[in-house]
Amino acid sequence: MTDRVSQMQKLTQYFLGYNATRFIALGVESGLFQALAAAPEGVTPVDLAASQGLDAEYTRHFLQTGYALELLDLAGGRYRLAEHMAPLLARPEHNSYLGSLAGFHHISGRDFECMPALLKEGGTYTFQQHDADFIAAVAQVTAGIAGFVASSILPGLPEFAGRDDFRALDLGCGMGGTLLALARAYPKAELLGVDIEPRSVEQANARFAEAGLAQRVTAQVAAAEGVDLEARFDLVTLIQVLHETVPAVRADILAGAARALKPGGVLLVVDEPYPDTVEGLRAAQSCAMTQFIERFWGNELLSMSQQKALIEAAGLRVDAQMVPPPGLVGVTIARRVG
Repeated sequence: MTDRVSQMQKLTQYFLGYNATRFIALGVESGLFQALAAAPEGVTPVDLAASQGLDAEYTRHFLQTGYALELLDLAGGRYRLAEHMAPLLARPEHNSYLGSLAGFHHISGRDFECMPALLKEGGTYTFQQHDADFIAAVAQVTAGIAGFVASSILPGLPEFAGRDDFRALDLGCGMGGTLLALARAYPKAELLGVDIEPRSVEQANARFAEAGLAQRVTAQVAAAEGVDLEARFDLVTLIQVLHETVPAVRADILAGAARALKPGGVLLVVDEPYPDTVEGLRAAQSCAMTQFIERFWGNELLSMSQQKALIEAAGLRVDAQMVPPPGLVGVTIARRVG
């Protein structure tokens, strides 16, 4: 039987999580985590403040709070990042980087301001209605997934082992993070992305040009369900896209993806692994909160079994499904047979 004190402790931890998220965002935005990562032997508050041009007293309190939250360790008066925190909080290029999540939750948290009216009156506040800061934050938070796809998933597939001359289509490419990661990992790959959001496509093409990749990587404004490219691609990806589409067009999107694949081509879907039952939500709190927030955008998360059924209905063979730790996303690998 649960007692009142344990319930109070649970709520207190939830409230603490809000402030901890803002604290982590401050550490990322101020460069303090990166400065700490550059000093693995540890640094004193005075030295850290001086090197970063910050107030010494506030820096000391930042370090003490980071220690309290177990983000930092302390020995001999010197603070350093706790074990494994450097790639998680200070290295944006690392596949495990989570520092951008703090800023994203801060920005997406603005949505709670419009929720009381939506809760009463219904309606949605769609992704496309959000401002440019929000769209940029989404791109940052999905960058690690893009790196994971390019460096961990594709090298494990026999179709892409030892080759980089394939053609890939990214449906719902956003600001081009997945395409950039693929282009850098596979220097001969020809890549096309489509997205319904014009600002994202404009930013994607600007990023490709800046990286010197525009000759073989491009993005176009188009709805994923409207793509009609017959047997042109070795790989089609949907990265955090399927749950953002309305149910009425999901079958069309996946049918188009299947048509776009060459025989033997691979469909890779990375999306939220929502539980199959309400009871499963207790073990999937992150998915539960994501669904709550994104439902007001008009999005509906799918379970892994629902994703599998939709992909198979498009005529593709699902060969593997997995939910890598820490369980924030699920991966489905399917192929076009014949």
